[in-house]
Amino acid sequence: MVDPPPKTPEIQPHEIEVKDTIGVGAFGKVIRGKCRGKDVAIKILHKPITDEDNLIAFKKEVAIMSTIFHPNICLFMGACTQPGTFFIVQEFMPGGDVEKLLRNPENNISLYRRMQMAKDAALGVNWLHCSNPAFIHRDLKSSNLLIDENGKVKVCDFGLAQAKPQTSMLHDEDHAKGTPLWMAPEVMQFKEFNEKADVYSFGIVLWELLTRKEPFAQHTNYSKFRKAVCIKNERPEIPEDTEPSLRNLIQRCWDPDPNVRPSFRQIISYLDNVIIDVAVQDKIGRKLWQTKFLARDDVPWTEFSDALVRTLNLPINDTQHKERFDLNLKCLKALLATQPKVQTTAKSETVALRNWGKILQWFGPIRDPTTTSHTATFMDDITNILKQPWFHGDTDLQRAQELLSGKPAGTFMIRFSSLEGWYTISQIHGRIIQHQRIGHQPGDPYVIENDSYNSLFELVEQRNLKQPCDGSRYTLLFLPEGPDTGYPGYFNTYKV
Repeated sequence: MVDPPPKTPEIQPHEIEVKDTIGVGAFGKVIRGKCRGKDVAIKILHKPITDEDNLIAFKKEVAIMSTIFHPNICLFMGACTQPGTFFIVQEFMPGGDVEKLLRNPENNISLYRRMQMAKDAALGVNWLHCSNPAFIHRDLKSSNLLIDENGKVKVCDFGLAQAKPQTSMLHDEDHAKGTPLWMAPEVMQFKEFNEKADVYSFGIVLWELLTRKEPFAQHTNYSKFRKAVCIKNERPEIPEDTEPSLRNLIQRCWDPDPNVRPSFRQIISYLDNVIIDVAVQDKIGRKLWQTKFLARDDVPWTEFSDALVRTLNLPINDTQHKERFDLNLKCLKALLATQPKVQTTAKSETVALRNWGKILQWFGPIRDPTTTSHTATFMDDITNILKQPWFHGDTDLQRAQELLSGKPAGTFMIRFSSLEGWYTISQIHGRIIQHQRIGHQPGDPYVIENDSYNSLFELVEQRNLKQPCDGSRYTLLFLPEGPDTGYPGYFNTYKV
């Protein structure tokens, strides 16, 4: 016996409380409102449905949304299908859409976070493509990617989605459906197409996430644009300094030949490596995460430290070096590990991929364990810095002001800058607290004004800095009987 199709949750017009318009598209507008006490988004068509074709199209979108449930697909909550009153209700996404986020220069969002958003979108589209029957979105673009209250990206707008026959391709006979800037060449040319058309669109979205720019902004004439993309294989320019793995993925996604384009299942796997590449610049640190923790954003400290010890081939059980290695791990943990929001056990600290990359920008590079003796590791460098009373790590601007307030002239501290790899020196000059950035990249000198130093120690000595500011939490790590609490660090972005 065949199960009946799922019944669409019917929502009555009187259950909707309309608030304000969120967005307007070619087919209708989206309004923020309330339904049964819940904030929702309501999609209303521009024109009433008065003909059979529009009614069929509306019911098709409702039918598709009624069958698709995935954390990265916008949740369908119901629809009104009464004659003369047709609208769709879905979850409200307070973060808006990805296109608006990218185009707003005031939104300081890292490439690492943008690639996480790309993976969210890829997971959603992959679910569509793996459904039975498979659905092709057909209008994948940055404005159809919405952001929830937790920053998760979800795919929306299935007005053009089509079910793909198992044994055949799709084909537009009258006009190409979709948005031209994101439309695959085969679709624009009225050729047969399949789910790889969505992959092409995703390639354009990836480029948007990389550059935060509008694609093909130089084109204003559709026929010339169509010729450039379909005949001349023109694509948006990828910046020269783009991470090679990301460049390669974008180029494969928008390849003129659909057969060369990867599937979304493959794209997800590629993005796992891209995310690590953009998060961790250090080659050995990057390889460690790719080898041990691929597709994971954070791992327990105990698991991470074990992998690190093995990667660096540290003889931690050697009694001659045990005390030193134990102290090194304690200092690294103080910088790197964070407590979970909900405490479960005493040893539940975790290491985030992003924090690992940041620490290596400040203290890298990791020396090659096959060519370096165990007498000098990057963890020794960390320990030696944390020992200094003038080092205050992730102390923010406000806390630095508090600690320096009332201290004698010349009192100083060195702390992390908001620019990864850079430091900030905060010092009392007369009655004024001044903050100066120290330029630095892993393995390079430390530069302040026009002066260059081989180390922070050399900088402190040659600039005749004599009065360190007390209050650094790292000093507790070196107390003879101090508890090993880990003193987890919290990495926020601060302006100086």
